[in-house]
Amino acid sequence: MNRQSFEEGLSRYGGDLKRWPDELRGEAEALVADDEAAAAMLGAARRLDGMLAAIAAPQPVGSAMLGRIIAGIGNGTPHDLTVRPTGRLFAWASTALAAFLVAGFVAGVALPADQGEDAFAGLMFGTSADSATVTDDPEGGVL
Repeated sequence: MNRQSFEEGLSRYGGDLKRWPDELRGEAEALVADDEAAAAMLGAARRLDGMLAAIAAPQPVGSAMLGRIIAGIGNGTPHDLTVRPTGRLFAWASTALAAFLVAGFVAGVALPADQGEDAFAGLMFGTSADSATVTDDPEGGVL
């Protein structure tokens, strides 16, 4: 086993060599015994495993916290989640309205007047001079 495969094993199986497959564990233990850099990598992996275990550990919940949760659930007062008209709400709404009006004006000015109703479709999807127009012909043909 070389350092690169040992590092890949550390990434895959972690710093606890007992979790490694049997055939790789023996090679890893031999590499750590002979190579100081591999031993340092194993130490760093073990510290990382310890930090991850500390982060993932369940947090203790005290009786005071449980009491607050239960009191908040069973107090019988409904929580008011309605949206009230405020000055800030009117400001946001009027800003959005003005932005949409300006965008509509700019789109109207940008559309060429000679294309008629297909101007918006031409702007969105592009136009080509050689494309055929398909209509609802009762005979099933293309006009």
